[in-house]
Amino acid sequence: KQWYQRRVAITAGIKRCEEKYSKAKTVNQILRHVGELLDYEDDKMLEELYKKTAWCFDKKYPTSGKSHEMFKEAAQKPEVLDELDIDDHTKEVLLKNIKRRLTPQAVKVRADVEVLCYAYEGIDAVKAALRAGLKLATEEVPLKINLIAPPIYVISVTLFNEEKGVEAVRASMEAIKNSIEASKGTFNVKLDPKVVTEREDQKLQEELEQRERDMMEKDGDEDSEDEESEDDEEEESDENEV
Repeated sequence: KQWYQRRVAITAGIKRCEEKYSKAKTVNQILRHVGELLDYEDDKMLEELYKKTAWCFDKKYPTSGKSHEMFKEAAQKPEVLDELDIDDHTKEVLLKNIKRRLTPQAVKVRADVEVLCYAYEGIDAVKAALRAGLKLATEEVPLKINLIAPPIYVISVTLFNEEKGVEAVRASMEAIKNSIEASKGTFNVKLDPKVVTEREDQKLQEELEQRERDMMEKDGDEDSEDEESEDDEEEESDENEV
């Protein structure tokens, strides 16, 4: 047990070090690029930029990696840079590069679930369960549930925060599970919540569009069968009259 705890602690420590290094590297790349754009002639000018920006934030806010956090905040609130002792042109170039490197990108989180019910309530229980999952959707957390092919459904949400996206999808899954099982139905996870790539998302959209086309064709075939049935009935009626 002690060996396991020690291993977990070491793994967590390594992860923290990697995150710290990654953040410091990003800040370094931003400032070096700013120096290049401003045609700095030597390292002293670049060092002066560090002192007035990243090191200033790190000194004022002792928390590890604070300069990275302040730069990231500046991408959404440019006024954060107003406390820095730099001229307007330098601030403009710095902000432009911060936004290019640190503006958060929206991610799509997806999970696939199987929802079915062979008990008395049947499809009504399934619909009620899906509605329970959708009740958790808000303007800030726009959850969606789509049918792929009965009884498989995809739950998805697009947010800037991956962790919140996963939490939202899991909460929706839990609500669906509780509802369908209360009606003696079945709930199975086919795909755990995960961030999907652009290619995977495109594939999902194609599947949903194909599903919609199939449904339209099916409805068209049923209409044709109804028309043929009506024609047959009319012919039989005419023959009986004769």
